Amino acid sequence: MSSSANIALVTVDGSEVSRDYDLDAVPEFEFVTDENDSYRVVMEETESERTWTVTRVDSGHESEAGTVRHEKPWLIFGSSAHRYFKPGATFSSGFQNDLWNAVQSLAE
Repeated sequence: MSSSANIALVTVDGSEVSRDYDLDAVPEFEFVTDENDSYRVVMEETESERTWTVTRVDSGHESEAGTVRHEKPWLIFGSSAHRYFKPGATFSSGFQNDLWNAVQSLAE
């Protein structure tokens, strides 16, 4: 079993953001791992949940790394679980308490 890579850099609209930046409200962002792999994350929102699609970008080739789901109401205390799904998974591959850690869990 391989372990997840660490996020080395996150950019929103081309600008680097810190670990404390609230990514939940951002429609799209990019990140690079400590292994120098690049990913793009795009959010879709419905009335009942937010879903982020995580895509690995490698020399112009793109491949799905997975999705992260967070059901509403996310403003209620204790509802911070971000469930992540590897490609093709019917059931959650795990959960994290914030989006940063959830997308990091999908990085290789």
